[in-house]
Amino acid sequence: MPETEVNGVNMVFADEGRGEPLLLLHGLGVSRRDWASQIDHFRQGWRVIAPDFRGHGDSGKPDGHYSVAGHAADIFALMDQLGIASAHVVGLSMGGMVAFQMAVDAPHRLRSMIIINSGPALPNDSFAAKKMLWTRLLSIHLLGMKAYGRKVAEKMFPGEGREPLIALFAEQIASNPKRIYLKNLKSLFGWSVLDRLAGIATPTLMLTGDRDYSPVAAKQAVVAAMQNARLAVVADSGHGTPIEKPRETNEAIETFIRGVSATG
Repeated sequence: MPETEVNGVNMVFADEGRGEPLLLLHGLGVSRRDWASQIDHFRQGWRVIAPDFRGHGDSGKPDGHYSVAGHAADIFALMDQLGIASAHVVGLSMGGMVAFQMAVDAPHRLRSMIIINSGPALPNDSFAAKKMLWTRLLSIHLLGMKAYGRKVAEKMFPGEGREPLIALFAEQIASNPKRIYLKNLKSLFGWSVLDRLAGIATPTLMLTGDRDYSPVAAKQAVVAAMQNARLAVVADSGHGTPIEKPRETNEAIETFIRGVSATG
């Protein structure tokens, strides 16, 4: 697996196929492994790059500062090293936040973005938001990473017949050093680019599972506030849409980026 030093940290990434660059950005506490179905599909016609963020997967895990903006800076640095001026960017959950950050920091680096089960902010200014963070922190400290990972995975993949997905996701969460996971988790709460949302002109697809943590209406409100965005809903899907519904996810992404490329 290719690896390189990015902003002082060793970053491991998948790099497969040829064509227009397609960047796949994973969620909190997991890795590029979650994009296996997308890599297999899109490498037939695109250059697919799926990094492990710092603090995740096989990449370095420095005991320093973590932030959404920092992850975005790492991805820009990786693009520079790979000679990629701009790319289609797909982000799931935390990866979607990083994509939004990229779109406000350097919009010319994004040909399009596909935001999956994510949004432009994770507030920390209400009792409900604080309760969500406190509940997660308490669960980690009381349960440990293994039991906590199982609990998160069960919530991410609700319904019958999801045990293999739950086991895979729970294993990834459990493998995280607790201190590093906590740093990444805390960095998400209070992050926001809402004040710059209306200025984002990057062609955007908001892709959501109909049973994601936040309702479809919340994503529709984001789309309505943006200049060039549309919404697509994947039925019978929770927060892990690309993993549990790979065919529907791949079709939605491919249709969208082909349309952007044809008009761009």
